[in-house]
Amino acid sequence: MARLYHVPTSRSLRVLWTLEEIGATVEVISLGVRPRLLAPEYLAINPAGTLPALVDGDRAIFESLAICEYLAARHGSDLVVAPGEPERPEYLQWLLYGEATLQAPLSTVARVRRLRDRTPEMQAGIEAVLADARSSLSMRVKLLEQRLEGRDFLVAGRMTLADISVGYPLNTMGKPDFAGLLGPRATAYRERLVERPAFRRAAAVP
Repeated sequence: MARLYHVPTSRSLRVLWTLEEIGATVEVISLGVRPRLLAPEYLAINPAGTLPALVDGDRAIFESLAICEYLAARHGSDLVVAPGEPERPEYLQWLLYGEATLQAPLSTVARVRRLRDRTPEMQAGIEAVLADARSSLSMRVKLLEQRLEGRDFLVAGRMTLADISVGYPLNTMGKPDFAGLLGPRATAYRERLVERPAFRRAAAVP
C-alpha cells in the first residue's frame, strides 16, 4: 500500500481530501510536526523536508497537486478533467491558481509570522510584508469571484481537483486575519467546500 507522510497543517490535507472524495485509502504516516530538522528518516525520502510525500513502491512524489492528480487518475476519478474534455485548459489554469496564485502570499504570511526574537526594526519590516501579502491576496481573489458567477464549481460543472487545489488556501482564508478579502460568491464557495463530508473527514486526520 502507498504511504502518505502527513502533518495536519500542511498541504497533505489536499491529498487526504482527494482520497476521501474518490473513496481510496493509503497508509497515513502522521509526523506530528514539520520534519525539516526533526525527522531524519523523512529527510532521507525528501531531502527538501517539504510535505506531503507519497511513496508508492519505488516511486516518491512530493508535490501535493501532483500526488492528487496521480491518485485521482489511477482510480479513474472524474476529479480529473481529462485531455479532450472542453474545459481541460481552464481546469489546468485553476488547478495551478490554488497554489501559484493564492497560496504564495499565504505562505509568505505564515513564514514571517514564525520569526522569533524580533527587534522593533524587524517588526516594522514584518508588518510591511504582511500588509503587502494581504494587498496581493485582495487582488488575486478577484479572479475567483469573477469565475464563480453562475457556477458552483470552477470547471466542467462538477467537483474537480481544481476545487481541491483552491479549497486548500480558501480554508486558511476563513481565519479572522483574512476577513473581508473574499467576495460573496467566493465566501459561499468556500463554505460549500469546507462543509463537504470528504473535506471534514480529511481535516479530522491527526
